[in-house]
Amino acid sequence: SVEMKKYSVGYGTTTARLNGISQYVFGDCALSLHSAEEHPVATPSGYIYEKAAILEYLLTKTQQLKKEKQEYEAWLQKCQTEENEEDERKRKAQVAAFEEGQKVVNGKRQRVDDNPLKRTSYWLAEFQPAAASASQELQIPAKRPPSPNSQKPLSKKDLVVLNLKRDSDSHVVCAVSERSITTQQAIALVTKKGAPAEVVLEQVFNDLGKEKLCPVTGRKISKILHLQKGGSSFAASGGSIEAKTYRPSMT
Repeated sequence: SVEMKKYSVGYGTTTARLNGISQYVFGDCALSLHSAEEHPVATPSGYIYEKAAILEYLLTKTQQLKKEKQEYEAWLQKCQTEENEEDERKRKAQVAAFEEGQKVVNGKRQRVDDNPLKRTSYWLAEFQPAAASASQELQIPAKRPPSPNSQKPLSKKDLVVLNLKRDSDSHVVCAVSERSITTQQAIALVTKKGAPAEVVLEQVFNDLGKEKLCPVTGRKISKILHLQKGGSSFAASGGSIEAKTYRPSMT
């Protein structure tokens, strides 16, 4: 009812269907979301980036990891110092207790017990082992920055230079058939001599008989990299086509 809608404004989960414009376009930089036309590269997970954008990201993350490593090492040093001080305090306490226990009272050796309940009521909180050092709960900083999308370790040498062939409308096309690549599966044919990898449709490459030589350059293929497919507003594309906003519910 109209009255119910009036009071439900701002409450409940809302769902919106994403159109094609909101989806990832094949050939765009997965960081800047602009067309990767100048120096396109791909990561081992198949995401395409503009080289300048991904290198800037890696530099920023590397500096951040370096700072985290310094903080982690300083924390470990602090914990080690505190642990050494605690060990020294316990050692002195044990020596004092031992010396006190060796004293002879009324001609007999008396053993001094700090708390006799410790022998019979060992489950009490004050008699439980000390908690683990905070340094054991810290996570060791990663050696390499994570990939922006796959979160797998990534370095500059992992980037694969691509040769994205485009039509007059700046759409990426297959280097062999020149068919536009949108939501189809595309692959990058990586060759050994460091030349840019040619991007072709997987179906076209399979129709050629999966040759060992690149059908465009004639070089020997060293690796085939599956690239991430572009998004679509159609459910059959396999990607997410809805966005949800979670808000407080009326009770």
